[in-house]
Amino acid sequence: MKRKAINILRGAAAVLCCGAVMLTGQFAWTERAIPRPVRSYADTQSDLEQKIKDADDRIKDIEQKIKDAGSDIENNKELQDNYFNKLVATQEKIDLVNLSVSNKEAEIADQEAKINAVQLRITETEYRIEDKEAEIDMLDKQNKSNIDRFGQIIHAMYITDSDDYLSVIAGSADFYDIFIRSEIMKSVSEQNLNFAHQLMADIEKLKQDEVQLEEDKKQLQSDKLTLEAQMDELVGQKRELDEQKKYYNDLNAGYWDEYNTYAVKIQDLETRQANLQYQKKVTQADREKAQAALEEEIRRAQEAAKHNTVYDTGEWAWPVSPSFTLITTRFGYDSWRNGNHGGIDIGNGGMMGANIYASKGGEVIVAKTTYIPGYDYGMYVVIDHGSGYQTLYAHCSAIYVSVGQVVNKGDCIAAVGATGWATGPHLHFEVRLNGSRIDPLGVVPMP
Repeated sequence: MKRKAINILRGAAAVLCCGAVMLTGQFAWTERAIPRPVRSYADTQSDLEQKIKDADDRIKDIEQKIKDAGSDIENNKELQDNYFNKLVATQEKIDLVNLSVSNKEAEIADQEAKINAVQLRITETEYRIEDKEAEIDMLDKQNKSNIDRFGQIIHAMYITDSDDYLSVIAGSADFYDIFIRSEIMKSVSEQNLNFAHQLMADIEKLKQDEVQLEEDKKQLQSDKLTLEAQMDELVGQKRELDEQKKYYNDLNAGYWDEYNTYAVKIQDLETRQANLQYQKKVTQADREKAQAALEEEIRRAQEAAKHNTVYDTGEWAWPVSPSFTLITTRFGYDSWRNGNHGGIDIGNGGMMGANIYASKGGEVIVAKTTYIPGYDYGMYVVIDHGSGYQTLYAHCSAIYVSVGQVVNKGDCIAAVGATGWATGPHLHFEVRLNGSRIDPLGVVPMP
């Protein structure tokens, strides 16, 4: 009921509007056109508009996918950067561990050199001990030889029955005492006596040297044990450093794997994004083709009607009430759309439902009452004025004329709306000459 009431009100408004225009006599035809049947291109236009809508839907979908891919790329780059930072931090630790390992290896090498030096001294000491023992053995042999010779002397004296010598021998504490004190020795040459003294002194000295060398050897062996214990500690420290090095290297390798995984993901997403950009380009080309075909259909409708339309020779009229003169978008390049705007947008506040008037007399060649929300012109009217001129009135909320109807300048043909692709109520007004859009303000004067 509500919708029916609105339609009745709209119909009444159209009658009143058109009637008011005719009563005032503000606009008049210089000649009258003869009504005739006109071919309708509504079906073809609907098909093309549907193609444009489908293309726009695909473009929106592709753009969303491109946006999503871009977000995924940024997210993956952020995650990749996190792993890169981990790599940097881990590499710093690896460098520090490598430096510690290198220093520890130098300490171990120095310790090995110390151990080798001590071992060399131990070996040298052992050789010296062997040499001393050999000298002592040699002197012992010499001493034994002298004792044998001395025994032979004693034996000879004993055979000669010398009591003095026997008493000396009997009263002596040991052989050496006999050797030094007895009168028997006085009969031995001074050379043999000096030799015996020197031999005994050498033997004593060699024994003392041997004892000292043994003590030196023990000290060296103790030093070697200490150095070897220190070496074991250094080797243990190096082993721990090697384990740390392995841990950080394994960690670093894992980070590199993750980093490269994200690199592959990013590359795949960038490839996908590039493919989507290509798909968008192809779809935009398809849309432009459909849009051009739609324009061609309108042009053909205009062409079919222009030779039979009788038009007036008067001035052009402003398509809405003279109180509505705010132009929100002009003809030409529009940065907001990133493209050319084919007409002017008249968008004063409070325009919703306001009357739209024929800017000049002519024949209605398009009266589009069906539309796809959010796309293109929405509900619109195209009037052919002859001599190659046509006007287009778009985004209407209601259409009061039909295809083939002849209208006068100033006739109420529609109501302002926001159908199709519109951000708010306004009139999109175009003037075309021989199928090409021209600046309406170059033809229609503002009030």
